[in-house]
Amino acid sequence: MSNLRIFPAFLCVACSGKATDTSSSEAPCSPQKIVATDIDETLTTSDGEWLQQLGDPTHVPAMRPDAHTLMQGYAELGYRVVYITARGEDPVLLDGRSTREATWDWLTEQGFPGQPEDLFLADGIGVAGDAAVAYKSGVLGALDPSGSEAIWAYGNAETDILAFLEHGMDDAHIFLVGELAGTMGVIGLTDEEAYASHTPAQLAGVEPAECAR
Repeated sequence: MSNLRIFPAFLCVACSGKATDTSSSEAPCSPQKIVATDIDETLTTSDGEWLQQLGDPTHVPAMRPDAHTLMQGYAELGYRVVYITARGEDPVLLDGRSTREATWDWLTEQGFPGQPEDLFLADGIGVAGDAAVAYKSGVLGALDPSGSEAIWAYGNAETDILAFLEHGMDDAHIFLVGELAGTMGVIGLTDEEAYASHTPAQLAGVEPAECAR
């Protein structure tokens, strides 16, 4: 999709308040702040989109409008966007692609920022319930052992929110998208609000992230 831009996660445009000068001999800066997001029904329109792709590899899961724009905006502000999904590593699509390959293909084709190492999948065929909470909070714990760098988070399910809260994230920085919006004591984004109306106001209030070289 030629009108979409991909912003590598290792580039930080907020180090000095302007875009990194790639012509300089100075090393690019590394994002020190994290935005964590689920994928199914958070970036896509429903869990059924992935199930449909498993049965028909030619199916392109529908994206929530402006989901890629939101995550691009965070990347431009110097944040590392990480995708933490309960999809498992083991399933293989009928076209021979692994879950990881198919998921990363979709993210890049839709214009989401990042590198392959920013995608996290569960072991086996996937996880649900308490296992999903433990897995997702464990990923955040490994990425952010101090509990201070994971700044913003997006999910659609109770398990997502419990994982973010278990990690110690500020409930005012957690967004619950879709049918459960308005529950669990975090910020709700209805289907209508996610993400066309949310993105401009949210990004306008986000402080550029500090970077390290």
